Amino acid sequence: MASNKRLHRRLALDVEVKWHRKKDKSASSKAYLFRSKNFAQHGLFLKTDKKFKLGMDMDLEFTLPTVSHPIDVTGRVAWIADKDKNPTYYPGIGVRFTKIDTEEKKELVKFLNRKFRNYKDAQELKKMYLTLIDMGARLVELGERHPGAIYFKKAVDNAIKEISEVAHLIDKEVSEIKNL
Repeated sequence: MASNKRLHRRLALDVEVKWHRKKDKSASSKAYLFRSKNFAQHGLFLKTDKKFKLGMDMDLEFTLPTVSHPIDVTGRVAWIADKDKNPTYYPGIGVRFTKIDTEEKKELVKFLNRKFRNYKDAQELKKMYLTLIDMGARLVELGERHPGAIYFKKAVDNAIKEISEVAHLIDKEVSEIKNL
């Protein structure tokens, strides 16, 4: 059975991707718009029901949320989502970058690395939040045996209340990153 392990982590990212399809040898071309499902350093996944051939070259353009100008890449269809084998991806294609400007590659890597660092921090914050909730529950038990525990419990409850208001943001950030 083939492994589904990736060489690079992927970021769930929904951005518009433009495919420039050359009609003929002249300069005219036709553009198609797709939505990405995820990005990695060396490629992306496009949601599409359009039929593509494995190994087909594509000229793509997209803008990252932190980059003001479009990034142009050349890619190759590396895999095609099969409805039976990849139901969560179907329909779509995986595109491996074959040509990307050095500066634009640096911007892409910088963007992804910042998101992955944020993810690790968000996981740590979520872990601390869950620990705090557990601590509150244990303080209820201690409150029955030690009178000072009630003061700790009030402080922890206030902290949980304040943190709960932003905990959903942490959950959103954690869910953005996927190690598929």
